[in-house]
Amino acid sequence: MLKQNFLHKLILISLSLVLMSSCAGLASYKAYEGPVLPSMQLSVVEGDQYMRREWINRYTDAIRFTVVDGNTVENHTEHSSIEITPGFHDLRVYYQWDLGSQRGLGPALVNYSASRDALSRTLRFNARSGERYTVKARPHFNSNSQDITTLSHIDFWVEDQRGNEIVTRADGRYIPVRQ
Repeated sequence: MLKQNFLHKLILISLSLVLMSSCAGLASYKAYEGPVLPSMQLSVVEGDQYMRREWINRYTDAIRFTVVDGNTVENHTEHSSIEITPGFHDLRVYYQWDLGSQRGLGPALVNYSASRDALSRTLRFNARSGERYTVKARPHFNSNSQDITTLSHIDFWVEDQRGNEIVTRADGRYIPVRQ
């Protein structure tokens, strides 16, 4: 009985640590210098997430931030949002493909994706204090398969919390260079 209780506690502690570490990856990135500021003196910019379906598989793609005003975002794959001060900002965003664990096509798609390191765009807009913004994207494909190899272009845009486009789809359009 004592051994069983210990095992249950060990499992609960392990699960708690896993949950805490996964939640830590969702924290906002402080993309400004100086002391931590109250939320009303900041703007929060979130990257949207998308469900994509290819044949029988489902994937979660996401918008991530790599550079804010010329400064690299550390561990950019671990942050779904950034905190910035009010004013004009240049945000380098990219479309992160969830390549999953597809058999057969997986390695080919990883290699293809790795050679397309510029599925990104720099978006410039004026952030207001206390506001939340969302960077959205919509990939367009040349085929119904909707995989990265048939990508025509990606529209990136920024919406405020009321749904107004702050950066338009046309201004944020990324068209891949064909090799």
